[in-house]
Amino acid sequence: MTFDEFKSFRNVKIKNKNHERVVKAFYIYLSSVTGNPYLLPNEISRILNIDTSTLTIKTGCFNGVFEDIVPPYDDVDFYVKFNNDVCLFLYGRIPSDTLKELKDNEYVVFMLSNDLSGIIERNIGRHIYIY
Repeated sequence: MTFDEFKSFRNVKIKNKNHERVVKAFYIYLSSVTGNPYLLPNEISRILNIDTSTLTIKTGCFNGVFEDIVPPYDDVDFYVKFNNDVCLFLYGRIPSDTLKELKDNEYVVFMLSNDLSGIIERNIGRHIYIY
């Protein structure tokens, strides 16, 4: 499925260039499109450096956050929630406000590169940077 077909199929509304970069990097991993439910959990395992390979995606959304969950920073570009309630909030930019303390089940990724093969830098507060 092409990127434009995917946007139409999933009704993804691109908000800005950062959001588009994030959607382009992740859309190929979504099980509803690829038919492989392990692609996205395996890629997230690599990024977060925790094992999510046996988990299933409960929610994955490029159009905001649902389920009454408040993201740590506004305007999240990609949201993923696993069946064990681990949440990933992915942003295509670094927010202007100071870094916040995250809940035990929350991870934040700031994706500043054009793809997922960049340098991954992790910190103790579960904030991860991809350059």
